[in-house]
Amino acid sequence: MREPDASQFVKPREDVVVSVCFSELHTTPATFQTVREVAATLDRAYRYREIILVVDDTQREAFLELVRDVPNCRLFVVRRGVEYYDRRVIAAEESIGDLVVIGNIEELAQLDVLAFLDYAEAEDAVTMVYRSAKRPVKRLLAWPFIALGKVAGFNVDPSDFQSIAVPRTLLNLLLAHDEPRLALRFPPRDPRIAIDWFATRRNVASRTAFQGLKRRAQLLQTLLVYLTPMILSVVAISSTILTLVGMAYAAWIVGAVILVDTLAPGWLTTNAMLAVSAVFMGLSTLGLSLGLQHLLKQQRRLKGDLVPEEVNRIDLFHQVAFDLNVELDRDVRAPSPAED
Repeated sequence: MREPDASQFVKPREDVVVSVCFSELHTTPATFQTVREVAATLDRAYRYREIILVVDDTQREAFLELVRDVPNCRLFVVRRGVEYYDRRVIAAEESIGDLVVIGNIEELAQLDVLAFLDYAEAEDAVTMVYRSAKRPVKRLLAWPFIALGKVAGFNVDPSDFQSIAVPRTLLNLLLAHDEPRLALRFPPRDPRIAIDWFATRRNVASRTAFQGLKRRAQLLQTLLVYLTPMILSVVAISSTILTLVGMAYAAWIVGAVILVDTLAPGWLTTNAMLAVSAVFMGLSTLGLSLGLQHLLKQQRRLKGDLVPEEVNRIDLFHQVAFDLNVELDRDVRAPSPAED
């Protein structure tokens, strides 16, 4: 007689809420099937979980049936053209879980999601997926991004999987970063943020060296924009040096006029124009760079235009309170001393 599988009698955990976020989805049967499988897998291990889908407004109708079939599946609609990294920020901000997975649909189809979550919880770290067997061409193309990432203070490696698992406390730190778009994909080099890697031997067929060139271009642009304060500082220093050189050149011209009896025709005019041009260009560039640095320091991140529309609303907190038989009454007030 075959013994029953003991795992099917394990009670789902009730002490943690899990959020799994997908920020880039295609309207294909494989996508819908993977979302259903991930939901079923989570339901076997966790009593409270949610799945967040961030899709284009043109995909709304295609995903409505999916969110009706999968309980606690939240659908957020954004305008077409919102960048991939902005979508990840939206999904992370809307999640309420104690453990949050910001995943790629094709990668999670190949990963053990429960082991991934358990590892992140046990290590209490931002957990990324690492595959040791990497293609040489892909690794070579990643080096410029790795170098820029180190200068910017991020653990950038485009060859790593896009899926990460994050405990809530660390997720709040990532969202509070100056550049959360990069922080949620490539965790910053911050002593407060522990980083670990979840090793896997599985490969995703669509992850090739030349796949996602548009996203690589977006990553390069984002890194360069994030490095703007540093670049402006270099420009300010070089402009200051140029101004000092121009002034020294002007002093040398004045000395030549005083000490030299006869100057070549046109020498004074030509060199005077060169000195004035150097001083003017140096001061102008210095003023512009300092002004831009001041504006960058005063500027606040505005996210109002990235607020998505939630198509279906679920109250997971109310469900937890109902299951735990806890009464929530916000209208109940404390009795006054006279009533006592």
